[in-house]
Amino acid sequence: MSFQRKQGIVPQLVKPFAMAVPRMFALLTPATALLLAACSTIQLQADKPMPLSTLEQARAYVADRERTLEFLEYEMNQKSRACYKKFFVSSCLDDVRLQGAEIRRAHLEVQGKAEDMIRLNDYANRRSKKAE
Repeated sequence: MSFQRKQGIVPQLVKPFAMAVPRMFALLTPATALLLAACSTIQLQADKPMPLSTLEQARAYVADRERTLEFLEYEMNQKSRACYKKFFVSSCLDDVRLQGAEIRRAHLEVQGKAEDMIRLNDYANRRSKKAE
């Protein structure tokens, strides 16, 4: 009796391995795509500040800096909470913290340049008044 072609006493209920692999691949591919979408990184919307070229831009930046940093903190808190809905929570939290640190570092650099521009302008104004 041959059991290969469902002949014999007990028919074969298990399909051959070669038939199951393509079907498993077809089922796992969309599932993998959904899993990767659930594990995707979260991007902060707060932008890095642009380099300053004029004194007016420097003064506007210094005046607006506190509000911008508060928005960054608020957004980081929101994105950190959203990380807990992801599969890889710690990786997502690390990404959010890293992005926040990069943006803060950029703000500190621009803040230093802006304060230098304002200080040098004030010094030049005092010197010109003293020379008169």
